[in-house]
Order: sequence, then C-alpha cells, then structure tokens
Amino acid sequence: MRIEDTDRARLVEGAEQNILETLRIFGLDFDEGPIRQSDNLERYRQCAKELVAEGAAYGDNGAIRFRIIEDGATKFTDIIHGEIEIKNKTQEDFIILKSDGFPTYNLAHLVDDHDMAITHVIRGDEFISSMPKYIALHKAFGWELPQYAHLPLLLNKNRAKLSKREGDTAVKDFLDDGYLKEAILNFVALLGWHPSKSDREIFSLEDLIKAFKLEDVQKAGAIFDMTKLDWMNGEYIRRKSPRELLELAKPYSPTWVSDTQVGVGHHLDLEKIIALEQPRLKKLSELPGRTDYFFKEPEYDAVLLKWKQISDAEIKKSLETSKQILKSISDKNFGKENLEKIFLEKAGNLPAGKAGDRGELLWPLRVALTGKKASPGPFEIMEILGQKKAISRVESAISMLK
Repeated sequence: MRIEDTDRARLVEGAEQNILETLRIFGLDFDEGPIRQSDNLERYRQCAKELVAEGAAYGDNGAIRFRIIEDGATKFTDIIHGEIEIKNKTQEDFIILKSDGFPTYNLAHLVDDHDMAITHVIRGDEFISSMPKYIALHKAFGWELPQYAHLPLLLNKNRAKLSKREGDTAVKDFLDDGYLKEAILNFVALLGWHPSKSDREIFSLEDLIKAFKLEDVQKAGAIFDMTKLDWMNGEYIRRKSPRELLELAKPYSPTWVSDTQVGVGHHLDLEKIIALEQPRLKKLSELPGRTDYFFKEPEYDAVLLKWKQISDAEIKKSLETSKQILKSISDKNFGKENLEKIFLEKAGNLPAGKAGDRGELLWPLRVALTGKKASPGPFEIMEILGQKKAISRVESAISMLK
C-alpha cells in the first residue's frame, strides 16, 4: 500500500484514512505498508541529482526537468492493448523535482516501483500517452521496465468519462445507501473485465482472485450501469437469511430495534417483515419506506382503495365483507395459509358477473392494511399484524368512504 502524497496542493484531510478503511471493509488486505512518498523525499532528490549529473536532466528556476529526445518513436507492449508506438515529438521536457523539493508523480512513482520491485503497473488509459516519458526515465536510470496494463476508462450512461465526484460515486455513499459490500466489489470487478468463455455474473472475492486475468480486460470503456448494480445488489440481498438482513438493515430503520407500538417488535416478527420484502428489494435503504405500515397507521387517499371501475358503495361492501371474515377467524387460526384459503373461497363466490375477480375483494383489503399501491400480499401482512390490528385498519378504511 503506497500513499502518493507529494502533490501537497491536492491533499485532502482524512483521504488516507478513508482509503485504508475502504480496503478493510472489502477485505482487500495489503502485505506491505502503508508507505508514504512524503517520507521518502531524500531518495527522490538523490535520483534527480543523478540525472542532472549525467546530463539527462537540468535545472529550471529551482526545479529540475528531464530532457526528452524528440527523434524517433517509443514502442512498448501493453498487456491489454498489445503493441503500442508513440512518436517522441509528442513529448516535451518535464519537471521531475519541483522547486519546493517535492518530486512530481512522473519521478516518484517510477522510483518507488523500482525500489519496491513492482512487477506489474496497472492504471488508467489516460497514462498511455505519457509512456515515452516513463520509458525514457527507466533507460536513463538503467532500470528494467515492469509490465504495464492500462485499464479502460469508466464511463457514465452518456459514455462520457465518469468523474470521481460525479453523483454518489464515493464507495461510502453506496454503502450508506444500502448497497452490500459483496455486491459493490462484484460489480466493480466486472467493469471492463469478464472471464473469457463465461456468462457468470456473481463472484465472491475468492472466485474473483481465481478467475481474474489481465488478458481478459476489455479495451473499450466500461459503462457504470446503475441498473446492473441494483440488480446485482438484489441478488446478494436474496442470498442472505432474514436474520442476516435484520442486522444489516438496522442502520436504515432504528424503529426495528425499539418500536413495539403496534405489537411488532419480536425478533421473529421482524424477520418475517424482512422476508416479505426480500424478493423485491434492490437496496437495504428501501426497507423503511416499504415496511413503515407495520410500525404506524398507514396514510393514503381513499381513491387508492378503488379497484377498476367499482363504486364507493361497492368498495365499502367489499371491505365490510373482509371485516366479517376477519372477525370469524379465531386468533389461533390467523395464519397465512388459512387466511388465503378463506378469502379466496369467498372471492370465488362473488355475485354473478364478478365471480373470480379476486381484485374486488383483495385490492381494497390490501390498501386498507398498507396504504400502498404496491406491497406484498394481504395474507402474509395480516399474519404479522394480527387479527385486532387487521380489523382496525379495515374499519378505518370503511370510515373514509361516504
């Protein structure tokens, strides 16, 4: 782990800590460091002076510049892009040591790569154009070149370069928004890379380590597709047990820890609530909004109770029917299976012309229970709410109708 902190004007307080913490969260352990370039200034200054002594660099207003020979071209092999040739006349003499005594990236990273015996340098495509500078520096020092692999740029949905500060692109923002670390890691690994001859999309860190090859990285830019991230996060959410999700979701819904005002607060009930929404979740931060009706009385407009073209009188009659059914079921038989059996039998016995239209009975009931246009089925919801609360909410819906 090397912290490149020689550009003092761009230092951000807390940035190093954020980098180290992010790697820790994702289980990306390093076996050396962190090493800070600001602790190695004397080494860089010594290397710069050596180049001046050899005539490969010269002083310029207190700074030191490396001298570029503009004749000919520089050829090198990139693991991803293959053979590349760049005309040397596209380059110019460049600063390697600034007047404040700090090295530029051009010198510091190259010295560190040599001293740390780096075998592979993996970085973005934007550095390809600077390769003649780095190769010339290696030759001037008499050092062997590492292997280079230049990764495709990350692009937004408009195929423009993704800014580091564009939207919520900081890793912490994604974690705070309810994305699982496993999903983020998996998603990022597939940006511009996919194992050859495979359609697989879900990989653990161990799987990625086994499958990854630089030769499989694509040359074209990779689209940062939020739709795919949402899908992948949903897949990881569905692989968790409700109990695991309960622990992970607590930061997004503190009420799950302490709120028992409607009789929902037992560990088992909370797991049931999560299990209801688990098949539809894209991220954990959605849970409070999707399940708030379990913890407080729903608020909604009476028009939401309407199924197709039925009248208010018919809606009221439907809710009255649901109320009578609920009152007829004993508390010990108030389970999902029994509720579903009784209500579906009733729906199948509606007056002529409407037989089999379950929505007339079940839509107003579900809205009365949740106050939402979309939610899990009413039978699972009622099993958790219990008979008393289910009847109370149906009665509240009836009172909203004239």
